[in-house]
Amino acid sequence: MEETWLLLSLTAVMLYGVSQVATKVSLGRIPASGFISLTMVVGTPISLVCLAPYIANGELFEVDPIVMIVALAAATFGQLGYYYYLEAAERGSISIVGSVTAAYPIMVIVVAIVFLSEAPTIVQLGGVLMVTSSMIVLSYMHGKGSDSTTYLGKWFVFSIISVVLYGLWAIFTKLALGDMPPLMFVGIYAFVMPPTVLGYYLYKGVRIKKALPTWSVSFMIGIIASEIGNIGFFCEVYAADQGPASIVFPLVAANPVVVVLLAYGFLKERLTSREVILVALVILGIVMASSV
Repeated sequence: MEETWLLLSLTAVMLYGVSQVATKVSLGRIPASGFISLTMVVGTPISLVCLAPYIANGELFEVDPIVMIVALAAATFGQLGYYYYLEAAERGSISIVGSVTAAYPIMVIVVAIVFLSEAPTIVQLGGVLMVTSSMIVLSYMHGKGSDSTTYLGKWFVFSIISVVLYGLWAIFTKLALGDMPPLMFVGIYAFVMPPTVLGYYLYKGVRIKKALPTWSVSFMIGIIASEIGNIGFFCEVYAADQGPASIVFPLVAANPVVVVLLAYGFLKERLTSREVILVALVILGIVMASSV
């Protein structure tokens, strides 16, 4: 029987992929700032529901302050990483932004092996490295046709910041989950999402009254995308709690391959022969990393 964390990781891959395709459809009519508002409106109540039992029984107030700081830092890194990714994607080359962002698991693998004393097998390590390297190349090739720029600029700096923040998010998440229940960790986002979103509004000069999109089909698709993404996040957090970070996060980071396949099947996007090979390598890498 397969390990539970592995099944949760693969479920998160599928759910994140579906969520991203739905998000792509929704963003055709909803601006990025509007979608961020939507994720806050959907995500904050869910986090509060997760946190409620721990507030009621007082367990939240018994958490070691250092553990709480680590958890809050993890959530903040994740939110900021997403915002920097959006800024980079809006301003520059999506092929480079996507490929740089896909590299964050390398940072996690190194830290997990060196500092967290994880010891994946040679086959597993080869698998996660194959997944990560193939995703970097696939993200670059698949996004190349929609590049808005061909030079390096401020957006590239944002891409680097984003990948570092995502790496820190994964590392701090694993550390926090060592001393905190996964459900409580998800609940911690209730303290982080509103202030980080408001900070993003101030940075972008977005009026709060105009932050939420009007009711429409795209709005409903956006809600569905956000809900599916939240379920995927639950799966990822529980997988990270039970499994090795050096395998879980690289596997979950392979979710863009699901986006590519769904876009090919439903959005009529084309795949080149090289992209097909890279997709096959990602799948092979997942099989190798799954050899538990």
